[in-house]
Amino acid sequence: MSPTLTDLSRDPWLLPAVDDLIAANMPAFMGWESPGNWRWHGMYERYPAHQLCLVDGDGNLVAAANGLPVRWDGSTSSLPSGSDEVLVEAVDHGPPDRPDTVCMLSVSVHPGHRAAGHAERLLAEVRRRAAQDAPRGVVIPVRPTRKHRYPLVPIGEYAAWVRPDGRCFDPWLRTHLELGAVLLGTAERSLVIRQPVARWEEFLGHPLPGPGDHLLPGGLVPLRVTADGHGTYAEPNVWVHHPAGPPAP
Repeated sequence: MSPTLTDLSRDPWLLPAVDDLIAANMPAFMGWESPGNWRWHGMYERYPAHQLCLVDGDGNLVAAANGLPVRWDGSTSSLPSGSDEVLVEAVDHGPPDRPDTVCMLSVSVHPGHRAAGHAERLLAEVRRRAAQDAPRGVVIPVRPTRKHRYPLVPIGEYAAWVRPDGRCFDPWLRTHLELGAVLLGTAERSLVIRQPVARWEEFLGHPLPGPGDHLLPGGLVPLRVTADGHGTYAEPNVWVHHPAGPPAP
């Protein structure tokens, strides 16, 4: 039986399950304080109808997509710096006048339900809704799923990698491209987490005795430790654009 589509405006009781699902798909540090993470629940409160959920017959959440309405002129130069900026603007200042675009910030699938087409279904639903309310379509700062294996490779170079058959190397980027999305560019500092070195050391389980770049399990780029006793993780993402309307069959 296909999961039922709903959202947090209709089923707000799903909110804790959405948080748990996102956390299960991310390294633990990705939930630490950043300008955007501080405002994540504000997105739920202001834009609950944009928090899509797929629920199985037992009422369990199997996938979720989180986003919000924005204004965008269609040019790559006017894209936000990344998810932090999108959330700060949308939560602190509210919905824009005459929003024309949807920005999706997360698509999460339960580990036991992957490869079942749930992510594709959610993306198709966002595009379908955009055809009614967001004529410029959908923009997404994508977190490539295999980039963490290649943290020293610049994000732009990684996004351009292809397999021997010519298809995009990264599975999640490939999904977007094969649904009709196009790459717009990179967000080099999409989400920035700055914390005392002691907190990073606790997470890593080993000391960071001096400044420098340190590999971080699950990180898309190294952690940069500076002489002021702090470590900064600046996550790069890849901007993609989906046109409004359902993907071609």
